[in-house]
Amino acid sequence: MIKERKKKVISELLIYLLLGAISVLRSIATYSFIVPNAFAPGGIGGIASITYNIVAIYNLNLADTVFNPAVIVLLLNVPLLIAAFLLLNKQFVLRTIYCVFLYAGFMGLFSIVEFPMFQGTGIESGVVILASLAGGVLSGVSLGINLLTNSSAGGTDIIARLTSRKLPQFNVNWLIFLFDSVVVLFSGIVGFLREDSTTDANKIFINVMTPILYSFITLFLTSQVADFISNGTQSSLVFNIITNKYQDMGKAIISELKRGATVLKGQGMYTNGERILLICVVKRRQSQELKRLVKRVDPEAFMYVTKAAEVNGYGFHVATEIPVKISHNKMK
Repeated sequence: MIKERKKKVISELLIYLLLGAISVLRSIATYSFIVPNAFAPGGIGGIASITYNIVAIYNLNLADTVFNPAVIVLLLNVPLLIAAFLLLNKQFVLRTIYCVFLYAGFMGLFSIVEFPMFQGTGIESGVVILASLAGGVLSGVSLGINLLTNSSAGGTDIIARLTSRKLPQFNVNWLIFLFDSVVVLFSGIVGFLREDSTTDANKIFINVMTPILYSFITLFLTSQVADFISNGTQSSLVFNIITNKYQDMGKAIISELKRGATVLKGQGMYTNGERILLICVVKRRQSQELKRLVKRVDPEAFMYVTKAAEVNGYGFHVATEIPVKISHNKMK
């Protein structure tokens, strides 16, 4: 018992060390690559970047102090963290609080020590292109590890979980995408305000669209890298779970993941006893959450996961995800 508890403590410490490392990584991505080039790849970090760059046009000292991205990220996350603490899983919330404070704290530290910035000299600079790529990859690595460790850097991830809890009928991923897209589109304001008064429509259009397009590149790379790290290249996964607690597990899958499940009855060849096989198909971004759910409901469950080459049906090719009721079929 003591040995198991010791292992659990060591495991948790290692997770927090890893979360600390990726928080530093995300801080570098935001401070060195995203904010200096006025990118806004969605979320609260994007809002902080837009706010900083707009204020910096008129008062750089004010932007570096009151409207510092570290300050904005922290202030906007506080109410979300409070709501999450009251409504969501405590492990997720505590790890997220840790990540948010380190993320904001290191950005503030970088500002004080004047950490190097990877800033292009103009919108057509190759440095700006490299910055959008580097910012997306570093943020994606951080996000992917967050997904693996049941944590987040705050912002839209908390909004997604809270929305899913209160309004399960809505497709949360589309809501996040819309929110991030609105933030990205607002990044064009920075390009417009930075333009010295000109009547050249083409030049104005280029200045407005450039930060928007670069922000979308960063956002896309973040999403792709995070997906690759957390789930590889598979699009959908089939979970085959042998458990005696199939009723509890099926209900948890439907209520928490909004996915359906099918139960099959079979016989174990080694024990000659009856076995229950629960089959569930999920999108790859939900795989880590389902693994945690299985471990929580039945730590003794036997589980194997296979790749689904193609999936058609409710929840996969329609806008609204409709869970399927658990069915019981006897194997002949």
